[in-house]
Amino acid sequence: MTIVASWFFLVAIGYTAIILAGIIPGILPIFAESWYPGQGLKQGDYFRYNVCWTDHNNCAPFEIDFWVKSKTLDGNGWNLEFAAIDGSIIQKGSVAIGMVTPDPMYPDPNISDYANIYKNTIAWLDSCATSESPKDFGLPAWCRNGGVGGQPVTPEGQADVTVPAGTFNAWMVGWHKGVDSNIWVVPSLPFPVKAQVFADVIQSPIPAQYTFELLETGNSLTEPAFIKIVIPPPPPPPPPTNCATPNMQMDSIHDSHNTDTGNMIIEYRYSPSIPKQGCPVELRLSFEKNFDPNQKYSNVYYDILTVDDAGNKLSSEAQSLGRQYLFAPVGDDDRTLTIKQPPPVTHYVISISGRETGNYFDTSTSGLVKIDVQTTSIPEFGTVVTLVLAAALISIIMISARTSHRLKI
Repeated sequence: MTIVASWFFLVAIGYTAIILAGIIPGILPIFAESWYPGQGLKQGDYFRYNVCWTDHNNCAPFEIDFWVKSKTLDGNGWNLEFAAIDGSIIQKGSVAIGMVTPDPMYPDPNISDYANIYKNTIAWLDSCATSESPKDFGLPAWCRNGGVGGQPVTPEGQADVTVPAGTFNAWMVGWHKGVDSNIWVVPSLPFPVKAQVFADVIQSPIPAQYTFELLETGNSLTEPAFIKIVIPPPPPPPPPTNCATPNMQMDSIHDSHNTDTGNMIIEYRYSPSIPKQGCPVELRLSFEKNFDPNQKYSNVYYDILTVDDAGNKLSSEAQSLGRQYLFAPVGDDDRTLTIKQPPPVTHYVISISGRETGNYFDTSTSGLVKIDVQTTSIPEFGTVVTLVLAAALISIIMISARTSHRLKI
């Protein structure tokens, strides 16, 4: 009886193994799903994103929109109509992207910087997955990427994510280095719907490297209205040709002051040391802790105001860029301003509104610092001509006098 029972047990195990061997290959494809950036992209698809990238205005958010207009002439890529709405800066142009990877090729010059941001944010996962090497969400890791400090980029499960374009069931693809960075991928969409990626630094709090979220997506065989209405403004007039080039090492003014509230130290350096009206001046700022200037405040919201002699506001640098604030995520910022006020001095006020600390806006560090920049003017054409003519006239008089003197002799 024991031998029979054992025989039946072994047979049962064998049949079970055979059945599972037949069932599991059929089950795995249901759960295994592969993807790469650009997968399923077709003519007429359009996307609108809210994006920030740390190397562009310190991660100040702006909008990137694109519409798949047609295939490229060689059939190996897509022609996009591409638009960027960046505060008061609005640009529109054409970008071709590939089909192996959706990286931009031959963008119009006016949008090349924004196409590069798209490459390093929305399309960044093509550094791990391409049409020639799609990645399965069941894999333990997609790649080990030098762009994230050599960390493995891994699928980390599924979750519902809500963005302005809707609520999606997405795969989280990410890595950990100090904090968790994640990109949310919906396999049925060619591009991710959301990203929150942090910089590869050791300071705390760690600032964002880039973020984005999908605002709208769909398909239209005609140019979508949100692309059509983008009309770039005329380019600003070029600066005068005889402006000095900023040189922080050789020609600059450096100083630091406590804010009027005493809650922060503003260290600044600007160049040229005496800029000309109508010319650029580079201004570098550091937002330092008043109890230790070697430590800096992060995530500072501020503005650069121009005021008159009585302290009345004349302009705001943030508003001129179509923004509410300027932002310094790591405690430093570098801005190039244009001297618009007449000599002998332009009054700037650095106005700190506060800091972002998690989900809380801390106003305890708010305050003001005034910076007076000594300026000079560029001689007008008429003035230059007058001086030249006067010099020429003096020369003629002197030559005539010498000639007359010689004749008398």
